[in-house]
Amino acid sequence: MRFLKLSVLIIIPLLFLAASQPKENLSCREIVSHLLDSIKNIRTQHCDVKSVERINGHLFFAESRLKLNVNPKMIYYKSILKGNEVLWVQGENKGNARVHARSLLLINLDLDPYGSLMRKDNHHTIFDLGFPYIGSIIANTIVKSPKDFDKHFAFAGTLTWNHTECYQIVISFSEYRYVEYTAVKGETANGIAKKFSTSDFKIRNKNGLSSYYGFIKEGKKLLVPTPYGNKVIVYIDKKTYMPVNVKIYDEEGLFESYEFYNVKINTTFASDEFSENFKEYAF
Repeated sequence: MRFLKLSVLIIIPLLFLAASQPKENLSCREIVSHLLDSIKNIRTQHCDVKSVERINGHLFFAESRLKLNVNPKMIYYKSILKGNEVLWVQGENKGNARVHARSLLLINLDLDPYGSLMRKDNHHTIFDLGFPYIGSIIANTIVKSPKDFDKHFAFAGTLTWNHTECYQIVISFSEYRYVEYTAVKGETANGIAKKFSTSDFKIRNKNGLSSYYGFIKEGKKLLVPTPYGNKVIVYIDKKTYMPVNVKIYDEEGLFESYEFYNVKINTTFASDEFSENFKEYAF
């Protein structure tokens, strides 16, 4: 009886320990599912970003700081190299972003986030910044072809990146191509891009709309890339299941890449942190 009690005392903690340990051999589908669940639970994000974007055949490098509150949506963005700052708060400033432009004699401007001044030579709007946008692109890919998960998604092993243990997921699309699309009344490149879960920058660039950000003429024939690229490589933090490195390729090679550093998720911002009066900002 004493031996039985001793065995029970040993076995029960071992069972509890086994149940509490994370599963080591996760499938690709499980890793991606954890990634999407983690992104879905983001309330706030604070991080530094190193980006590379291809524009007119050349790669442009940038470093920035991002603060994001998901609901209500509030965004703060700063270019580390240029010093420009952008502040956007849902329901304020008539939908415009407040921009502190050091390159324009240190003046503050109210600009349309979808307009030419803010979009010129940028792949994305400020609303695409952060992990939620990355999650939406991946989730839409799965929703559109739920039975083709194993065809497109592959686990490529683990690696250490920026002192972080990561899963590596490769998303491939051999069927990537440009399709013809006829614009309807009131459409923009951004709206069409959302419809196809693709890049509005590519739509504008491919169709001679690189400097045009307004409504597209009804009936205009456009070539639209679908899906976003032919290969995407994502490094996912094994502890947080957050995407810390994303590279996207197309028919010309690297289209864009984003590396995330000093990531803080669901921390509390100061009450005035999305205000021009915040002590760290130069507005």
